[in-house]
Parts: sequence; structure tokens; C-alpha cells
Amino acid sequence: MTRLIVFLSVLATFVLALVMFSYKSLPVSNEKFDIKATEEKHREHSQLVETLLAPKEKVAEVEVVVKEYAPVVDLNTPQLVSGHKLFNQCISCHGKGGEGKSSQKAPFIGGQFDWYIEKQLTEMKSGARNNVSMAVIVKGLSPQDMKDLAAYVSLLPWKKPVETAAAVAE
Repeated sequence: MTRLIVFLSVLATFVLALVMFSYKSLPVSNEKFDIKATEEKHREHSQLVETLLAPKEKVAEVEVVVKEYAPVVDLNTPQLVSGHKLFNQCISCHGKGGEGKSSQKAPFIGGQFDWYIEKQLTEMKSGARNNVSMAVIVKGLSPQDMKDLAAYVSLLPWKKPVETAAAVAE
């Protein structure tokens, strides 16, 4: 057993000596520690952050664009034509693009999944989800009307609400 321990010690010493002499031949690169390149990357990052966090004046410009936005949905099926007609009664609360209105406490629905919209309408009609202002509207919808409306709303472009854009800028 002693011979084995001595052999392993000699072998370990030999390997260590080989490694010690060979490390000097490895190439050395200090590219990671180039201060000028790091400063340039930091400057670029700072500019990106400044553009993303625009001042309130720029957010006001974005709000105008979002408010003037009129979505165009290709009404190429009878289902979408019916959904478009039904959505006209939703515009007063949910907006032309489905962007929602905080004053009406109407959520942002444009571009939402059709199955989700249909599920919410069905639950409001059945009473599983209580919403007084929607109860009047949903009461007159048939299951097919709900499917048509959900299909139309799901094709509205997905835009962030104005309140979210303003909150990001602050």
C-alpha cells in the first residue's frame, strides 16, 4: 500500500511539473479588459436606455398616434362582417382598436385570443362573471354572435394601452 501511495505522489508531482512548464506557452489576451471598448459599449447602452425612456413630451406624441389609430381588419368572411357590426356597440367603452378606456373601466381586448373573449362573454351571460355594464349588452347576444365578435376582436392589432406607455416613461 505504501508503494501505491508513493507511486501516486510521484505521478501527481510529475503531472504538476508538466502543467507548470506548459502554462507559459499559452497565448495571453487582454481583450476582455479593454477599457475603451467597455466605455463605448456603455455609451451605446446609455443611448438605448434614453431612447426607451422618452421624456413626457415624446410620450404625448405617441399618445396622439395611438388615439388616432383606426384598425383595419380585412372583412373577408361573413363571420368577420357580423363581428364588425357587433363590435360597433363595444367601441364606446373598449375603443375603436379594442384598446380599452380606463374612464369606463373597460379592459384592453384588441388582439386577445378569440377563445378567451368568447369564454368571458359566455361567463358574463351565464352570470358566472358579474359585470353590470356588460350584462345589458351580453344579454342580447347569441352563441354565434359571441363567436363572431370574438373572431373580429382577436384580429384587431395588439397595441399597448396609452396608460402603460405613460407609466413606462415616468
